[in-house]
Amino acid sequence: MGRRQQYVYHVEPEVFPDDFPDRLDRFRQAAGFTWGGLARELRVNARTVRRWKAGSRVGSGHLISLFALAARLGLLHHLLPEAGKPVAATELDTGSGGCAVCLAIQD
Repeated sequence: MGRRQQYVYHVEPEVFPDDFPDRLDRFRQAAGFTWGGLARELRVNARTVRRWKAGSRVGSGHLISLFALAARLGLLHHLLPEAGKPVAATELDTGSGGCAVCLAIQD
């Protein structure tokens, strides 16, 4: 019997946009929230949101909550401009499967 093969995993460093505080502010304004209102909606401490505004990185759990809120409000493109603007439900071709993410957001 030979030695077991060792697996080496190369983990790419996370890429977090430098302009995230600006994106967050655009989203907040488009949603009509104050900074405190955004914190309440996300169920986080207002101090946490102030740290994000100052440039601290958002933890993965909070980021998921933020993206879910933005998607629910149809404002995800403010946080992720590379994702593009939302597609109207009438423009989806649901007969051929459509976009699973878009269909899930519609429900």
